[in-house]
Amino acid sequence: MRIIDYYKSLSICSRSLTRVSTFIFLISIVFSSSSCSREDTNPMMQIEWEEWPPLPLSSSEKDQPGLAGAFIGKLEDALILAGGANFPALPPWKNGEKVYHDEIYILTNSSDSLHWNVSSTRLPNPSAYGLSITLPDAILCIGGMNNQAYQNNVFKIILKQDRKTVVFEELPSLPEPVANMSGGLLGNQVYVAASSEQGQRYFWRYNLDTPGQKWESLKPWPGPPVSYAYGAVQHDGNNLCFYLLKGRYPGEDGMASNNLEGYVYNPLSEKWQTLNWNNSLANDLGLSAGTVLPYGANHLLLFGGSDGVVHELLEELNIRISRLSDPIQQNKLVLQLDSIQIHHPGFSSEIYAFHTITQTLVKMGNLPDPVQVTTTAVKWNDQIIIPSGEIRPGIRTPKIRSGKIKQKASFGSLNYLVLTIYLSSLVLLGFYFAKKQHSTLDFFKGGHRIPGWAAGVSIFGTQLSAITFMAIPAKTFATDWTYFFLLMTIIMVMPFIIRYFLPFYRRFDLTTAYEYLELRFNYPTRAAGSTMYILMQIGRLGIVLLLPSLALSVVSGINIYACILCMGVLSIIYTALGGIEAVIWTDVMQVVVLLGGALLSLVLLYYNQNSPDIASTLGEFNKLKIFDFNLSFRDPTIWVVILGGFATNLIQYGSDQTVVQRYLTTKNEKSAAQSIRIGAWMTLPSALIFFTLGSLLFSYYRENPLLLSPALEKTDNIFPWFIMHGLPNGVSGLLIAAIFAASMSSLDSSMNSVATVVTTDFYRRWKRNLTERQSLRAARWITSMTGLIGTFLALSMAQWGISSLWDQFNLVVGLFAGGLGGIFLLGIFTSRTTGTGALTGLVVSGLTQYFIKEYTQVHLLLYAFTGMAVAIAVGYFTSFLTTRTDHDSLRYTYSYIKNNQ
Repeated sequence: MRIIDYYKSLSICSRSLTRVSTFIFLISIVFSSSSCSREDTNPMMQIEWEEWPPLPLSSSEKDQPGLAGAFIGKLEDALILAGGANFPALPPWKNGEKVYHDEIYILTNSSDSLHWNVSSTRLPNPSAYGLSITLPDAILCIGGMNNQAYQNNVFKIILKQDRKTVVFEELPSLPEPVANMSGGLLGNQVYVAASSEQGQRYFWRYNLDTPGQKWESLKPWPGPPVSYAYGAVQHDGNNLCFYLLKGRYPGEDGMASNNLEGYVYNPLSEKWQTLNWNNSLANDLGLSAGTVLPYGANHLLLFGGSDGVVHELLEELNIRISRLSDPIQQNKLVLQLDSIQIHHPGFSSEIYAFHTITQTLVKMGNLPDPVQVTTTAVKWNDQIIIPSGEIRPGIRTPKIRSGKIKQKASFGSLNYLVLTIYLSSLVLLGFYFAKKQHSTLDFFKGGHRIPGWAAGVSIFGTQLSAITFMAIPAKTFATDWTYFFLLMTIIMVMPFIIRYFLPFYRRFDLTTAYEYLELRFNYPTRAAGSTMYILMQIGRLGIVLLLPSLALSVVSGINIYACILCMGVLSIIYTALGGIEAVIWTDVMQVVVLLGGALLSLVLLYYNQNSPDIASTLGEFNKLKIFDFNLSFRDPTIWVVILGGFATNLIQYGSDQTVVQRYLTTKNEKSAAQSIRIGAWMTLPSALIFFTLGSLLFSYYRENPLLLSPALEKTDNIFPWFIMHGLPNGVSGLLIAAIFAASMSSLDSSMNSVATVVTTDFYRRWKRNLTERQSLRAARWITSMTGLIGTFLALSMAQWGISSLWDQFNLVVGLFAGGLGGIFLLGIFTSRTTGTGALTGLVVSGLTQYFIKEYTQVHLLLYAFTGMAVAIAVGYFTSFLTTRTDHDSLRYTYSYIKNNQ
């Protein structure tokens, strides 16, 4: 029997005024049944709980039992708890008085020991049941109430350097005094959702970057005026949004009712949406006053709360007591009322997980004891902290609960065997092709022995890194198919590359793409292009190694350093030994593993689903949208995707040494053109596979939300997570090998191409009398050093967490990528452009890109297009102010080649 049925029977008993002992017996049955847990908990993970030092007694209240409704937040390595309310003398059923506090408690970690300090500073007023939001440098305290009135004041709590005292900073007050509201921080915007006792809904926004500005009133959520709701900010797959879940609202009869719905507010569209719950649990679950915490990439964790049934019964009894005139009957009901509160076993201990992308709500587990409500959960490093709060009506606890999510991850011996066989075969290929490396022509161009089809497969494999292997299904899982035509622009670019770029690289027998810049302009332009390429590839090496290793470590339990070292060292061995020939043939094998594994995943994912109509599920969430014809350059509209994709792929296939080098390994220009066509057309079936994978992952986890892990810190990890936990052993090992394959395919290409550029564009110019044997030795040494640098950078980022700094470095270097492509186009299609003009265009393009990034909302896909356009315009017109290009360099323009064929 459901708990509500027990309460209804209990209400009937109370109406008949049975004896108190019978009533208490029934109450014990009811509460024992409510403590039974469901079996549908997350099988992939669990939370291990422990207790931290409890909240100390205050100086004024010797019997303080903890606090409810306090302002709570974490600053640096300190937990701050300010204000709150309790019943220090007697519980409410003994007519105890609720006391509101102004003390501030600070829990710090010193010498690996946690201890509390009571600040000498106190809140401006005793207060509780307000909203607290942790900012980077302060705790924002909003509204609340005390025994005199509701409050609308807003202020910051700032922790001083001694970590024992605080200072306050006042901010503009709320338009209305409110309490028991919800809110969150999106960027620099604070959002507050509140309701008044009169049923008014309020939704306010405040910009922290404009001090003194008043709160802005926005359109409220499309539901009843809820209070005690779960409010938090989390990523929905596109951007950060504000979520408002459950809570309770005043009914028509004056009694509170559970709100069973949830709402999401998108700050970009400034619109609310009612969530589409996935199951009866989410639709029927009534919860309020618990605490919520954003966790991982896309989860909200809801810790217990009140289901409202007891509250409803207490309200009914209070109303009936007030209507009775017979003192004896009143006294009996009062005794029953007290019994309910005395024997209340505590609020729900269940933990629920809400996933923002699939909009699913499931039970994740249980706390060991009844959960604290009217408190605020915070994150302290990788731990969940639930401080003090109310554990049953009128009863507080000083406990500070700490929990850590433990994920079940095991790779398995069969998977290790499959991975070992695959990686060993790569090394053997390196040793095989090492025997054919007699000169730099062999090492850099494969002696022109590579078939066109193999070079084409290698081009495809080089461009499809492990990041892409994980990111495309993840992006489709989180959003839709609007990025599909981004890959199709490779096919659009292909004829342009074959006709206008390829003849220059083949007919002038170039080794690097940047040799062309010297032939057409001058050596400084060539050196600038080569340097930009080297920096971009070194920056890329660390990220290409780190990100897949992080994902594999999270989902499989393989040590992250082992992943990095394994991929880095093995790639160095076979690339340094076998040169570009080993790189291309290992690429061929890796592409077979990669696409074969992806196709196998697609089939297994489809047949693992029980839903009879996957298409309707995807259509319901608009997951199959492929075109967005809005005239916007801020979003991935079709115009942005086509323009940005065309420019990006024109740069990569026309001026990126990693790709261009493949054109130079075939026996002639015709074979090179064949390789470009094969590499381009392979994107069509691969795109269909990877985008379909993302769609099926959405429907699969919409149907099986218990298999999702809140511990996934990036949405990009969703495909590796499915590989490890949704596929059988051996098969998952093959798919993990595919991720290794995709990563190593990019690594070996970058290492060999950097070695080619350094040796050809710099080293041979410094030492002009090198023999072929010396040049080959130098090329192998540079290959090894490049790989070691990339491996060291990845290990450093994993150890010290400096990936954000490395991202900034890559961003700065990447600002010039569009300009680099632009000066190639200037050289090929214009006869007036000079070396000085080209370099000026490159520099101005990078600076312009910086301002576009910082001061506009242009979508990042357009950066390549804008960078290329600025470099062309500035480079061309600047050339009119410089010395005219000499006649000999005009031999390297398209018009000259066309007229002299």
